[in-house]
Amino acid sequence: MKTDIRRLGTSAQGIPVYAFRYIWGGPMFVGTMAQDLLAIRPEAVIETASGYYMVDYDKLDIAMISLPEDVSPLTDEAALVLAAQATRIRSPVSVQPAM
Repeated sequence: MKTDIRRLGTSAQGIPVYAFRYIWGGPMFVGTMAQDLLAIRPEAVIETASGYYMVDYDKLDIAMISLPEDVSPLTDEAALVLAAQATRIRSPVSVQPAM
């Protein structure tokens, strides 16, 4: 369901974070993959009636965010920080870029 997938790094809770687009087009998003979460945070994965997985971002330290079209000047680390800040203002988180 996703294309143009690029690993950005890992959240403070150890969640892999990616930039991606959906196959039907639209903006670039920053978020995680349900398949990764099945192994490390299965309680944050919802299986839909059609058999696809969805992420319950309320149970994670990051949010899925969409990025502006002119995303080229945005670094991977900056995208990670935005996803972490977007989730919960009340609890600051740190992020680590991919190595």
